[in-house]
Amino acid sequence: MSRVFAVLCLILAALPAQAGQVEARDVARLNNCPPKKIDVVRSFPGSSGRTIYRVSCTLPKATDQVAGAADAILIDCEQSLCSLIRPVSSEKN
Repeated sequence: MSRVFAVLCLILAALPAQAGQVEARDVARLNNCPPKKIDVVRSFPGSSGRTIYRVSCTLPKATDQVAGAADAILIDCEQSLCSLIRPVSSEKN
């Protein structure tokens, strides 16, 4: 019986963050970034699950032509709370 309990504890400890792409999308909208694409940059499993998302923004044509303009943001979601980390520029090869 104790082995079953130990296995259940390990499974629950490895669950990802409760906040998902929906919450990250809301944070992006609140920061004037209409989301175009949401990617997981890094995920930290565990009891205090944490996920970092990169949200690409839909920008007007005039803003897209500005050199060095940030066109994405990084969002950190820990459990059910998401917050903006910083704006980032896309890498163009």
